[in-house]
Amino acid sequence: MSMASLKTPLGVLRIVIVLAIFISTLFLITMINQGTPNWNFLATSALIVILAFVNFIDRRATEKWSRFVLLMFVAMFICFLGDLLMASVFHITPDPLINGILMFSLGHVVYLLALKERSPLLLKSESPRLIVRNVSIWIVSIVIAIVLFVLTLYNPADVVISMGLFGYGILLTTVLAFSLSKWFDNYPKLFVICLFLGFLLFFISDYIIGYRTLTDPTFLSGTEAVGVAYIGGQLLIHISSAFGGEG
Repeated sequence: MSMASLKTPLGVLRIVIVLAIFISTLFLITMINQGTPNWNFLATSALIVILAFVNFIDRRATEKWSRFVLLMFVAMFICFLGDLLMASVFHITPDPLINGILMFSLGHVVYLLALKERSPLLLKSESPRLIVRNVSIWIVSIVIAIVLFVLTLYNPADVVISMGLFGYGILLTTVLAFSLSKWFDNYPKLFVICLFLGFLLFFISDYIIGYRTLTDPTFLSGTEAVGVAYIGGQLLIHISSAFGGEG
């Protein structure tokens, strides 16, 4: 993000939204156990939807980035719907967790499509080295995720939820691995760092939910670890668009 872009109306608006997200997150940290639904958390998530929309408006005329920022906005909007479902503001099924898995899975599919826009599809790449590199990153990431799931999450007393979270975890890990592969491509480093750290925090947030659900309901209880990791992750993911647009 150049200094000139910061001085544009959309650049100023982006800064104001980011500051509002920081302030709202501070309230989220200090005001523990706000109940369900947590309107402070939902309002912060809504601000990130607005940030994603600003990114789209800002880059929609840029040929290399217009589809990317559009898909990123759609993915964030779907995730916001997932937040509403998890908070039981409305329902698809009676179980908020299942609702969340369904909606966030869809969101991650769209995130994956957005990331695909920033590099060739694995099987369509003209570079065998690129195929080997990306597939290797994905395989290592999936193996780590499977080991983590088996050792810390799998609950034979709740096979349905365990398998649902496992499938969702594989999808989330795929998105995380694909974001990591951008490090080796020709993109601004701030874009890549924000993208990867954002999806890593997203992964951590969902891992905490899974651990609480299947292993230990008291894990990090009395904190807003899930909300802060999620908001921080989504914020970094969508800040990345501003940095990437300069590349």
